[in-house]
Amino acid sequence: MLKVALTGGIGAGKSTVAAKLSQLGARVVDADALSREVVAPNTEGLAAVVSRFGPEVLTPDGTLDRARLAQIVFDSPPARAELEAIVHPRVRARARELTDALPDDAIVVQDIPLLAETGQAPGFHLNIAVEAPRELRLERLAARGLPRTDALRRIDAQASDADRREVCDLVLHNRDGVEDLERHVAMLWEDRIMPFAENLQLERAEPRPEKLQFVESDPLWPRRFEHLAARLRRVMGPSAVRIDHVGSTAVSGLPAKDVIDIQVTVVSLHVVDAFAESLGDAGFFGRVLFDSPKPERPDIADWEKRFYGYADPGNIAQVHFRTIDSPGQRFALLFRDWMRADPQARADYAQLKGTIAAKVDADAEYAEAKEPWFDREGWPRANRWAAETGWHAPVC
Repeated sequence: MLKVALTGGIGAGKSTVAAKLSQLGARVVDADALSREVVAPNTEGLAAVVSRFGPEVLTPDGTLDRARLAQIVFDSPPARAELEAIVHPRVRARARELTDALPDDAIVVQDIPLLAETGQAPGFHLNIAVEAPRELRLERLAARGLPRTDALRRIDAQASDADRREVCDLVLHNRDGVEDLERHVAMLWEDRIMPFAENLQLERAEPRPEKLQFVESDPLWPRRFEHLAARLRRVMGPSAVRIDHVGSTAVSGLPAKDVIDIQVTVVSLHVVDAFAESLGDAGFFGRVLFDSPKPERPDIADWEKRFYGYADPGNIAQVHFRTIDSPGQRFALLFRDWMRADPQARADYAQLKGTIAAKVDADAEYAEAKEPWFDREGWPRANRWAAETGWHAPVC
């Protein structure tokens, strides 16, 4: 089941996106609607709210006076936190009930306004933020009858657009009208959401493109790594000794294939095998593989790893699970740090990549063509740099 989180500030257009996704076939779970449901009359949630904030938050007919409660919590961050501690766990529990009742092949979209604030993002396969210019949001809220002062207070009480971008995989910009926004949602559905769901159903990672293609260094690569790392941490917890961004996309300024390489350090590869099902549920699928042995460590058994990919066609990734102090684990960290620290090494490697790319078109041919350089120059030079600088592989 593909689980998508949809978020955005008040007035940004999140409801329009949710409605379009529902029209396209998604099952939408609305956190705002659930937040009302869990404090409806005669519920445990309403009793908890009244116990904390008093009977003055009730209307004469016994329902929650949401306007009165909003006045209280917007003026008091501690009070807002107490309200959230009552409502949020109940909303999450109800959302799980609804999701668990859906078919396994459903595409579930949870509309969660406070995704960034509540730390739920790593529990979803894909997180989408909807953004709109601040003044446009204020105009929309005014059209709903909300005074500008109240609208500003509500906007400022929520996470910023920058905060939401930090936890979301992509942003939908809502500044050119409903028709334009719906067109982009339809494209997203066709190009990313549907293929992602199919990959999950078939239990496969999105493959790297067969045709070799380099792109300029992308400042968003570290953020893409962090999103994937957060999902891996959620699955593996302390069993992942450390999670590192490695490879060319971890080196600022270095052209690379648009593929995020991640190294997860573990005590034993048996640990990874024990998490295989949970990793699959989170969208990671893999197999046993071996790195290419280097001259000083020629035994292939020393280079065993688990090699996983991610099912998202919009964030192609390779996850290398390696054991502590194994040569592959050490070299991945050493090579990254050497590239980051040594401009000449970085320039030499970039030149090598460009020279090979001019001769081959296939990704597999490119990877094979680089290996002699690693044996002849990369491995020895990196080790000399480590000895000269006192570099040691970090343990945790």
